[in-house]
Amino acid sequence: IYPDDGQTTSELLRNADSAMYHAKELGRNTFYYFTESMNQSVSRRLALEEQIHGALERGEFAVLYQPQIDIRTNSVIGAEALLRWNNPALGQVSPEEFIPIAEQNGLIIPMGYFVLSQAMETLANWQALTTRPLRMAVNISPRQFRDVQLINNINQTLAQSGLNAANLELEITEGVLMSGQTYINETLSKLNELGIQLGLDDFGTGYSSLSYLRQYPFSVLKIDRSFIRDICIDMADKELINAAIAMSHALGLKVIAEGVENETQLELLKEMDCDFAQGYLFSKPISAASLLAFNEHETQVCFPLGGHQHE
Repeated sequence: IYPDDGQTTSELLRNADSAMYHAKELGRNTFYYFTESMNQSVSRRLALEEQIHGALERGEFAVLYQPQIDIRTNSVIGAEALLRWNNPALGQVSPEEFIPIAEQNGLIIPMGYFVLSQAMETLANWQALTTRPLRMAVNISPRQFRDVQLINNINQTLAQSGLNAANLELEITEGVLMSGQTYINETLSKLNELGIQLGLDDFGTGYSSLSYLRQYPFSVLKIDRSFIRDICIDMADKELINAAIAMSHALGLKVIAEGVENETQLELLKEMDCDFAQGYLFSKPISAASLLAFNEHETQVCFPLGGHQHE
């Protein structure tokens, strides 16, 4: 609206475009008046798109690891590899911001192999310190599944690390599966034949999880943190988690709860017979060097409970 939203024709049209795209993002069939925050959002995205190019080559990405524990024994069973980006101009950038951009422009493919390579190298060093079998969970994005070199690169990385395929768990979200493309079926079957563990990530946040569990060769189901957060106060969330665990066990799947932040949540998960957990109650995401220190005890590692809730 002139003159509040622009003094010139070009400025008015540019800002009207921002309002239109904002309306589209919120589901279409609606309208929005322009606000300055829309411009700020567009400017932020442009800055992210500019800085992410070359960020991998500049060494701005790092892989952190969040330990996963066996709820019954309180022993470490592995870790999840998590990508972090620290840019000189933008500072620490959240994965929720940069992953969709990398997925859109294709940079997620080299970034994904960087994570896989770093994670397998770290796991090989970690596994060398103990006789207990450890595993590493690595996220695979929808765009990576379209890469024809995916299987070859995973095989090559495993060979270089000297690890067994069973040491690797690939976490897949429903977004990978929703297209129903035949190459997804073929890729998952090949990964399963190699002996790689397959995990369904963010369970409960989509719409077709039950059919996916029946259709694809998953061995692990991961309950999203949004359900764990309210498990102590929301009876519906508690019953949904209880049902998901019982259903998974009936299908022969292990269950891991993410985002566990307090002992009350942990006790409830124990009562429900959940298998594994990760979250700030046990450890925040840590460096590779810090992860290796979790192997101080050969048979069991106990975490400092309650040490990281607010980090």
